[in-house]
Amino acid sequence: MDSRRVLRSDFAVPRCTATCPAGVDVPRYIRAVKEQRFDQAVSVLREKIPFPVVCADACFAPCEDECSYKQFGDPIAIRAIKRAAVDKGGDRWKENKKSSDSTGKKVAIVGAGPAGLTAAYYLVSKGHGATVFDSFPKPGGMMRYGIPNYRLPEERLDKDINHILACGIIFKGNTAIGKDISLDQLKSDFDTIFVASGANGSARIPLEGSEKKGVLWGWEFLRDVGLGKTFDLSGDVIVVGGGNVAIDVALTAKRMGAGDVHIFCLEERDEMPAHEWEIARAEEEGVLIHNSWAPKKVLGEDKVSGLGLIMCTDVFDKEGNFNPTYEEDITHKKKADHIILAIGQSADLGFVEKEKDIQTNMGRIEVQEDFATGEKGVFAGGDVVSGPDSIIGAIAHGRRAASGIDKYLGGDGDISEVLAAPEEEVVLEEFVVEVKPREEMALLRSWERTPGFDQVERGLTDDQIVAESGRCLSCDARRFEVSLNTEYCKECGYCEEICGVGTFGAADFFNSKGYRPEEVKSSDCCVGCFKCYFVCPDFAIDVKEATG
Repeated sequence: MDSRRVLRSDFAVPRCTATCPAGVDVPRYIRAVKEQRFDQAVSVLREKIPFPVVCADACFAPCEDECSYKQFGDPIAIRAIKRAAVDKGGDRWKENKKSSDSTGKKVAIVGAGPAGLTAAYYLVSKGHGATVFDSFPKPGGMMRYGIPNYRLPEERLDKDINHILACGIIFKGNTAIGKDISLDQLKSDFDTIFVASGANGSARIPLEGSEKKGVLWGWEFLRDVGLGKTFDLSGDVIVVGGGNVAIDVALTAKRMGAGDVHIFCLEERDEMPAHEWEIARAEEEGVLIHNSWAPKKVLGEDKVSGLGLIMCTDVFDKEGNFNPTYEEDITHKKKADHIILAIGQSADLGFVEKEKDIQTNMGRIEVQEDFATGEKGVFAGGDVVSGPDSIIGAIAHGRRAASGIDKYLGGDGDISEVLAAPEEEVVLEEFVVEVKPREEMALLRSWERTPGFDQVERGLTDDQIVAESGRCLSCDARRFEVSLNTEYCKECGYCEEICGVGTFGAADFFNSKGYRPEEVKSSDCCVGCFKCYFVCPDFAIDVKEATG
């Protein structure tokens, strides 16, 4: 087979990397895994994220949603490949880890979650001192106290956190800002402050009877389980909510000894915020999901005996805004011994309320592009800025905030690291796509998952690692040129409809035949599936691999 070399200077930014909030170079570490260079793969990951193990276990992988292989079949199992890298790779990345001389500057970081610890990691690398304050006894925030061990085991979380703390970060647990120490005290003792305290409380809804014994709130329930508290959940449990937290609550309740567990949510199945694979795993473990129902009243005297519900006919209005409508005449009563409300999270911003220069809006702190608030020397990021988001989103905030803080303290704001051996070029074989099925990680069998919190995902086998990494198209290096003769086009739109990578769009002119044709907007993400070529009834499209 013919092969050719492509220089890195000729690479494009692939959709997976562009979608990753932290900008992880996905094809590069997949190539390293394919070549069994696991240390190299870990080094590539760590150039952008100080939490590679956490992301291997608990990231929701937005990169997979945008994977260009979807033009051929199921997306590459990017997170599973990441899991292979961190499980088999070592610490050789430390050989290239550099640190700066001390600047004498000190930064107080409020919150030891993914945003706070990420910022601390990069700020220490730039020579600044970083002290992280958290109300919890151990660092990790929602990663430790919000994500159950069956998804992210504590010992795996600690692998990442121990590397971060070893850089010289000071951690002060059991220290709540506004209670154990004031923001004014931090301003006095430190050169700057980064607020990253997270969305660490459940959003409340005005539900009649929610004060009854047996009613719990989702995030607090997960937090207390993470702190080691035990619950008597004997009997049946109702979980209200349709997101990933509700799924975690339901599966945790199963592991805490609950009988039947039912989820009731406003959304129809395809509208649920929870990821489809999370829903499927919940059902595997016997969780029963009831769609299009809204809680109306907690039933019972002093203690829960059930939940009264009404039918939800629409969750969103015509503009796409959350604005549920109900059919009050269609009701349902469900007996239960416990009800756990998991309908969202909120941030506690009480400690900044008296700060006149720190603006908040809808429960979020407003920041500038560099994550500075309106008060000089105070920055904010993570869920207190974005609202409840993802781990990788919080990591990205921590990176950007660290850059902004470094500039504020007199640095250049460059937090980039080169930990992996350089990849100057890639050798591409002749382009032949053999569509292969996606390799999935083995899971604990459903009856082995409860009781107990053993990790459900077991990783890929060695053969699966080779097969799955081999599916990657290296679409950063392999480029295609798409052309469309607009004079031939009769605006059927088939090409735009069948292309999932945004190559085509309507032109802003009419051709000589009176049609408003399609045109090529960008060939950058084309992967050579040739579907547009074959679907075009006007023979107006040509696709060629770029070899120059």
